[in-house]
Amino acid sequence: MKLTDRRFWIWLVVMANVAVASAQTVFSVEEVSRTEYAKAEKESSRYNVIPADSIADNEIVSLVLKESHAKFERLDSVIRQEIYYLIEAEEFGFNKQQLLYLPELKLFGFVIPDSPHDDSIWWFDSESGKYICSASCPTAINANGMYVSQIGYDCDWPLDLRFFRREENDFYEFEPYKNTQFNGETVVYQQEDDKLLPVFWHDNNILYLKTYDHKRQKGVYLKIKVQQSSGIAGKETSNEADR
Repeated sequence: MKLTDRRFWIWLVVMANVAVASAQTVFSVEEVSRTEYAKAEKESSRYNVIPADSIADNEIVSLVLKESHAKFERLDSVIRQEIYYLIEAEEFGFNKQQLLYLPELKLFGFVIPDSPHDDSIWWFDSESGKYICSASCPTAINANGMYVSQIGYDCDWPLDLRFFRREENDFYEFEPYKNTQFNGETVVYQQEDDKLLPVFWHDNNILYLKTYDHKRQKGVYLKIKVQQSSGIAGKETSNEADR
């Protein structure tokens, strides 16, 4: 190989690494007062997608349920038994009770237990019934097609957030945010002494959440602004639970 050829390939690799580095997600985290948090919560209905209360019977719903059943049967028998064990005290079937429907994002989701603390979800396009991907089950979804989920733990939950996004026919997970200073369990469960929502989205992809600060030993309210730079780096179809 000529020296000029080597220089060209070195330059190409360097530029590729620069592109990857420039297309990352930035999390801007700020503590806010309860007053600001409560004010933002009052406006949350404008920015959050709530799953539909009811799902009509139609061909697409039947197709999604049929494909979910087929995917379940293709799982390893040991995994299937583990799932049945996790939900033995609950009703589980391939019916609409296991579905999420997000009309704004054109998504159907079939919920599958992953562990005693976590669920996964199989996402399908609600217009075609086509399977898209598997991802963590959402805890808050915004109108921009972005959603967040808190990862469950056996105990001592850190704040461990996974972020996903749908853009047209693409669905992907981008960079997670983890901080052991804060508790993640309070993001999922409503505190009896505080009627405010534990987590919700606001304008400009800003996430509000309640948590516990282990360092200061007190409950706090956080505002996390999620900023994605342009480019396709870090854009990866989610299949973490696609077994």
